[in-house]
Amino acid sequence: MSDRMLQVNSLLQQTLARVLSEKIEIPFDFFVTISNIDCGSDLKTAKVFVSILPFNKSQEGVGFLIRKRHEIQAELGKNIKLKFTPKLDFKLDESEQQAEEIFKTLDDIKE
Repeated sequence: MSDRMLQVNSLLQQTLARVLSEKIEIPFDFFVTISNIDCGSDLKTAKVFVSILPFNKSQEGVGFLIRKRHEIQAELGKNIKLKFTPKLDFKLDESEQQAEEIFKTLDDIKE
């Protein structure tokens, strides 16, 4: 991945995190973290990997973000200077949940 794309992904991640925390009313039932963004080379699409706590609310959280996608994209477009505002595709990042399950298994083995 080029340095330019890394910069764009970083800018999108920081700006999107700020938009979600300041502009979008996220229910108090869950906590959303942007773990990674992979913007397409044409800057028209971006996969947004989110981590949602608690884990049992993950699907509900992703559904909320998908329903609010247009509002989130509009706010993102107001806050970044790119030729295109990428279409956001929210994906659940399950790496933290998998890591927790591995640690739990390791703890069980110790006992």
